[in-house]
Amino acid sequence: MKARMLKLLNLPGMILLALVSLALQGTLFNNPSLAFFQPDIILFLVLWCAMKREFVEGGLLTLAFGHLVEIKSAAPAGLFLCTYMALFLTARFLYRNFQVLNKRSLVVVGIGAALMTQLTILLVLFLLDKADNQWFHTLQLLAPTSIAHGLLIPFVFRFLHSFDYRTLKSPDAEYRYERDFHLDEEPI
Repeated sequence: MKARMLKLLNLPGMILLALVSLALQGTLFNNPSLAFFQPDIILFLVLWCAMKREFVEGGLLTLAFGHLVEIKSAAPAGLFLCTYMALFLTARFLYRNFQVLNKRSLVVVGIGAALMTQLTILLVLFLLDKADNQWFHTLQLLAPTSIAHGLLIPFVFRFLHSFDYRTLKSPDAEYRYERDFHLDEEPI
């Protein structure tokens, strides 16, 4: 019963993490001098869903994350839904076909995802004819934010792994819990 409750808390916990990260992102990095290093924490969550979740669950979480970001921002409708879903599908394809085993490859994934996200947002704004003065701002912040994403992704993924481990979403955690559960039931 406890294992089932912990597994059920994983999905609302991920959405709560997204809400908290959006609140922190909007308050801590509100200063223009810190905008160079503002990480997109939702981007990390989308990458985690692409790598560690099933296709349907990860896709639905990605759509929920995109909708939450759109509620917070004043961007055109569908901008973040399209961007995060394209990132989810690309990251899922790359993760299934290539190996991401160590921190260096994870850093490259973080930098590449940040570049792809920024350029996709710029492309969608251009297609909607709303990218008037966004070009200079995006190109100016492209390198610093990508490097910040690359440096932060191992720490965020370690936190998300421990979150999945505590809520028994990880197969290792489920095996550990089952093993401990059966050890408690054995007679002495």
